[in-house]
Amino acid sequence: MINNYRRHAAPLLSLLTSLSLAACGGGSGNSGTAGTTGSSGTSGAAGTSGAAGTTGAAGTGTTGVAGTTGVAGTTGAAGTTGSSGTTGSSGTTGSSGTTGSSGTTGSSGTTGSSGTTGSSGATGTAGRGGATGSGGTTGSGGTTGTAGTTGSGGSTPSGVAVKLDATHQTIQGFGINTALMPSGKSFPTDKLFGTTAADSIGLSILRIGMNSDGSLTGQFVSQAKQANSALKVIGSTWSPPASCKSNNNTQQGGYLLSNCLDSWSNTITTFAKNQGLYAMSIANESDFASCKAAGPPCTDDYDTTTYTAKQMVAFVKVAGPKLKAQGIKVIAPEASEWIHAWSNISATGSTVSSHPNSSDPLKCGCYGNVIGSDASCAQTCRDGNGYDYGHWLWKDQEAWAAFDIFGVHEYDSQIAFAWPADVNGGKRDKEIWQTEMSGVKYWPQEGPSTDINNGVAVAGWIHSALTVGEASAWLWWWYESYYQNDNEGLAIVQGTSTVAKRYFTLGNYSKFVRPGYVAVDVVGNSNASVLLSAYKGTDGTVVVVAINKGSAAATVPIAITGGTAPASMTPTVTSATQNLVATTAVPVSGGSFTATLAGNTVTTFVGK
Repeated sequence: MINNYRRHAAPLLSLLTSLSLAACGGGSGNSGTAGTTGSSGTSGAAGTSGAAGTTGAAGTGTTGVAGTTGVAGTTGAAGTTGSSGTTGSSGTTGSSGTTGSSGTTGSSGTTGSSGTTGSSGATGTAGRGGATGSGGTTGSGGTTGTAGTTGSGGSTPSGVAVKLDATHQTIQGFGINTALMPSGKSFPTDKLFGTTAADSIGLSILRIGMNSDGSLTGQFVSQAKQANSALKVIGSTWSPPASCKSNNNTQQGGYLLSNCLDSWSNTITTFAKNQGLYAMSIANESDFASCKAAGPPCTDDYDTTTYTAKQMVAFVKVAGPKLKAQGIKVIAPEASEWIHAWSNISATGSTVSSHPNSSDPLKCGCYGNVIGSDASCAQTCRDGNGYDYGHWLWKDQEAWAAFDIFGVHEYDSQIAFAWPADVNGGKRDKEIWQTEMSGVKYWPQEGPSTDINNGVAVAGWIHSALTVGEASAWLWWWYESYYQNDNEGLAIVQGTSTVAKRYFTLGNYSKFVRPGYVAVDVVGNSNASVLLSAYKGTDGTVVVVAINKGSAAATVPIAITGGTAPASMTPTVTSATQNLVATTAVPVSGGSFTATLAGNTVTTFVGK
């Protein structure tokens, strides 16, 4: 829930307080008309080159006039060309025929100087033409006729390209929480989990919770399943019973006693089985202890339990196999700060000037929003008694095998962190799920706000998680701000019925990037105000999500390479005046289209 120093109300009966709970050449140019020499030239009459082989629509930049070979100077009897004047290597003629200077396409994709006639009568071969993107290849050797066609799309080397053949994580979906949610509050499952209404956002994951006695905290499970028959329901737990805690209290942190590892893991497994869960986390926010007494940015006390890295390793080896035996996927460590997944460094940047750093309950004493050396962190933390859960789980391969999903939250630093190079050779071998995020008191985007600036900021959180963190799932906290007047609610803040823009900008992802889609590379974007990500479906659907953080409009030519480009891309826009509004389809020509983005908008382009 809430991470360091932040919100959320007390569990169970104490939940109903007034405080907030937080879930613990030249462009791609055609390769000119690749000038091949005609059939072997006879001396005398000038043999003209065959019809020029063109590349298909290889992107936006065109090469100049295709590399025609002047009057392809004929050679004497010996003057035959090699293998039809291949591109790149100069096609030599007979013993006397040398090629002119080979044409290069440089930035303008021009051919070399025309082959001279006469005794040397060799043709200047076309250069390599402005290369197409990964999908557009020139024909072999610039042959006439259909040679030099591109794949379904081309890109310019200096432009933006969506590379359908450069794949990353499979998307499992987007979701929301009802854990710790008070009764009597609105939760429109048809809009949240449906896709047909204009204001529906197509969520596909619901997260519920387990109390310290093993009972359910979470609502609307059956209604959500009715709205989305493919819904995945996952769970988490906030604290064992007080008798199993080092501080004899379900709140204010404290760790799980070793003599309760078995009994507590049995309770978790029974809950997950009875609820029919897809996946279960063994500990919500293992790096956070509620800390009301410390004051801002802490806001309240509620059920929390801390785990050192070594304690997490020990517990997952007990709980993981039990859940797996029931066919339930295991989530760990589910830290509140993504930075704690891979380091002992705690986030900084709260809005409280006297206390900019997060709470750091394990007292590692090092702060920042960039993972670097842990040298300034306490030695005891570096010895496994701090955070850095991912590295310590990886060091113990039994523990690594005991869980399936690497769970994180995105609080405080509000950015994702990449899979490190020293874990599995830098190759991600676990799905990553961001299972809780919102705007909380005393941290940037705390609100209350419902405007487009906040909507764009939230879209940036999602973009970071999907592109930098390679997350397969991304979940918000609550639908409403239930206790504190902040941005913990996805849609509603206290005192207003206005639906926040962040609801719709999440929909720019969740409604169109469907479960089973795969994230793909986007390369060549040089506009720092524009964030781009792209995804493909097994049915040929291509989705591009564009965030324009700037106030000025932006125009971005985008080539689709490495696969079949759609005939058109339909934009759906969320702006200051629009909420997921579909606008006029943009044609895709030669594998490329132009994304026109108004300032402060999130636009999803979809084509098939």
